[in-house]
Amino acid sequence: MTDKATTPPTDEPRGLRRFQQGALFGLAGGIVGLLLPVSVNLFAFYGTAGLLTFGTTLIALTSVLVLVGAILLAVSLVCYRLGFGALRRFDRWFLVATILCTVGTVGLVLIVASTAIALESTPSLDQCIRGAPTHALTCLKSVQPLTAYSVVAGFWLAWVGGLGIIVGLALGGVRYREVRIVGASATYGLLLLVLIDPFVALLFPVGGWQYPLLTIPILALCAPILVYAGGHRALRTTARGPVASSG
Repeated sequence: MTDKATTPPTDEPRGLRRFQQGALFGLAGGIVGLLLPVSVNLFAFYGTAGLLTFGTTLIALTSVLVLVGAILLAVSLVCYRLGFGALRRFDRWFLVATILCTVGTVGLVLIVASTAIALESTPSLDQCIRGAPTHALTCLKSVQPLTAYSVVAGFWLAWVGGLGIIVGLALGGVRYREVRIVGASATYGLLLLVLIDPFVALLFPVGGWQYPLLTIPILALCAPILVYAGGHRALRTTARGPVASSG
């Protein structure tokens, strides 16, 4: 007969599995929505081997990648939110993380809708941008002002959702004494800081945007990998017995 005192509450393994699901969707979203768009645009920017050049095809490809990536990241945020919600009974601060993640999900939905609408204006955007990616939002504003404002609002709401991930993972990492989850929280924090500069460069075109952009794919891949590994270890820990409540 199983001893109830040593059986972990079902919310704990459920929450940690949601962490892992969020990490997997986040990894896929990071690859499709961040790594690939950044890579192809940098190749085009530097004219690497003459394989890629700015034009209608590249703009359409980037838009599709961002669209799919934003959908995957939205699913990731939902998974994280469910995970933090499952652990809310153990620490009330997880409620803050769930609220922030909900705000972020709204932002990603805005980005998905805006990107889908922007795809219809690809030829006009191509003529406006003319090989300068930092003019993208300025050109979109001239072609479809409402869509441009939606992109800006969506980015900042999604950024707030990222804060929710940071808060939730930090709480989870401390609760389960799992350094990899804490490290993932810190990595997501660095990613949010790095994302500000390239996005501001889209609003107010300035030089040097490509340098912090180089670190985005690395951070976007490392963070979910750390979450998944840490979640796996934490699941094994909870299987041995309940973790003392911190809330």
